[in-house]
Amino acid sequence: MLENILYVIGLLLVILYLTMGFDDFIWDIYSLAKRAKYKKTRLDFKELRTPPPKLLAMTIGAWNESAVIGEVIENLISSIQYPKSMYHLFVGVYPNDQETMDIVSEIEKRFTNVHMVINSHPGPTTKAQNINYVIKNIKEYEKLHGWRFASITVHDAEDVVHPYELLVTNYMIDYYDGLQFPVFPLMQMPRFSNFFKTMTVGTYADEFAENHFNVMVGRCSTGAFVPSAGTGFTLSRKTIDTFETDEILPNDSITEDYRLSLTLFEKGLKIYYVLDLIPRVAPDNKIKFDYVATRSMFPTNFKAAVKQKTRWILGITMQSVEFKDIFAKNSLSFIGRYSLYRDLKAKVGNLLVFVGYPVLVYFFVSLFIPLTPIYPFFSISWYLSLIVTILMIERQISRSVAVYNVYGFKSMFFACLLPPILPLRIIWGNVINLTATINAYMQSLSGNKGKKKVKPKQKSFAWSKTDHTFLPKKVLHRYHRTFGDVLIEMGILTPETLKKVLNDKPANIQIGEYLLQKKIITDKQHLEVLSHIKGIQFVNMGDFSTYDLQSLASKFDKDLLKELMVLPIVFSDGIFVVAYCEKSPDNAQTILRERLGIKIASTLTTDEVVAKGLNIMFSTENSKFKNTTAFKLLNANKINAEQYILVCNNAINTDKSPDEILQIMGILDEK
Repeated sequence: MLENILYVIGLLLVILYLTMGFDDFIWDIYSLAKRAKYKKTRLDFKELRTPPPKLLAMTIGAWNESAVIGEVIENLISSIQYPKSMYHLFVGVYPNDQETMDIVSEIEKRFTNVHMVINSHPGPTTKAQNINYVIKNIKEYEKLHGWRFASITVHDAEDVVHPYELLVTNYMIDYYDGLQFPVFPLMQMPRFSNFFKTMTVGTYADEFAENHFNVMVGRCSTGAFVPSAGTGFTLSRKTIDTFETDEILPNDSITEDYRLSLTLFEKGLKIYYVLDLIPRVAPDNKIKFDYVATRSMFPTNFKAAVKQKTRWILGITMQSVEFKDIFAKNSLSFIGRYSLYRDLKAKVGNLLVFVGYPVLVYFFVSLFIPLTPIYPFFSISWYLSLIVTILMIERQISRSVAVYNVYGFKSMFFACLLPPILPLRIIWGNVINLTATINAYMQSLSGNKGKKKVKPKQKSFAWSKTDHTFLPKKVLHRYHRTFGDVLIEMGILTPETLKKVLNDKPANIQIGEYLLQKKIITDKQHLEVLSHIKGIQFVNMGDFSTYDLQSLASKFDKDLLKELMVLPIVFSDGIFVVAYCEKSPDNAQTILRERLGIKIASTLTTDEVVAKGLNIMFSTENSKFKNTTAFKLLNANKINAEQYILVCNNAINTDKSPDEILQIMGILDEK
């Protein structure tokens, strides 16, 4: 009798596992075949800075984030490789969260591209309501300035944003309705000494690596539904305009990101998944490759992880989609319906652990102790269990490849090979998912029972956020870009050449200076790279017709400017913008400021441009200056000096007029 009961249990279980896992195996093979085509669409990073920079908006929803929000914004501003005047960060806060408001308000005073948006409701509402209210304010900001943002990117209050995210967005947003960047959890370097301490956050790293290295690429390359990760998610302005109201994200959803991306998919709008590597210089001078990804902090303890995953499972598999939606009459393709099925089956697959692990333990014990076999040799259940074992190994190999590519060999070892057959981190992750799924079912059932009660709908979906911490500054500095990184990204040097230079260079000399001495790069290239590192503009003057240099001559002493080899190029909002070159002394700005008592902003240009510009400035001949729309906007304080220089640079570098560049950048006042 016992033998029959065990056999039936084992057979039913193995059939369930086979049913739940065989399609994953087919999917892995299919998406792997499609991955080759996906790789051909990879970015050419040399072209990233070719298009004129468009106005881009970023949003962060913040409720009780005083512990991290200041450091997050500081790091974002200091590391982003994009002109500061061309991106604006809108932070959504609540009137009853004074500590967060105080910190954001202080940062807003220091950075003109940071804006605090105080919600009309006390917190917490939902994240969706917060972001929707911010988007509404972004639209009002556009009307006030006569501008138009090309996209809006959503981030969380604990994110380490990649320095090239906005460059990639600017480059790709014209071709896609939205972009999703990878999200990879931050964790300590794994060691035996911290293995159990980092176990929980390690499960996030493993799952996100597998999902964002393998699954999302497969979804994107096969035309399946590409879900938003809730952060690092970009919507084009034309996509936002397809919504008749300001409620872009569904206010009544606790996984608003998933529901929004599904709505876009149903509309036929394409979300592109960006998985691109860029070479960079490691601290040991080795050339490594870095994903253009959002790095985020995730829960480090069991309770917090269960709480967060309960929300995900409840929102995605029990609120956003139901099994009947897979078969509903609509325009979804087969692959689109299948991608919904893959998401939904998690709420069933996670529960199999409850029975699966006890059966597995019984099986292992039976190998050493004479117990009634649950899978008799050469029975149907034995053959099926053999197939399931093969599928399990394939899934483990798939995860190993993903973790190795994202985190390296050491992380892969601790994630997938400790021990090899049943890694502890995979087991722990399954236990977390099982507990979260049970909690989600309980919350769903209790929620259904309360449907008849008169309760505000908004209240039942209040923001269930995770408490956040952030990285120390010395760790954050690793994510900033160096002189060598930009040399590679701009295509000035190959990774191989740079590696040789770093090995040959004496320790007491800066890399830029060494490259100039060896004539490996030109003065112009050196200054262009410096401009990106320092976050200031490199000025291409062209034929000088876009700069009214002669109007500035009366404000400066000719001999002093020639002695310092500097060129004033623009006056705006009480500030003189001055171009410096390689021949300018290090204290040139200080000398100008002290002798003339003026406010100065810096730019860089070549020695030749400064020399020729000074001759034009103090010439008695008529200037070739053209009073363009951009110059009028500058004098009217409708655009700032950096934006004006960007317009002029891009007009010179392309065959487009300054007015056309203004429209492309989104800063043309059409009123």
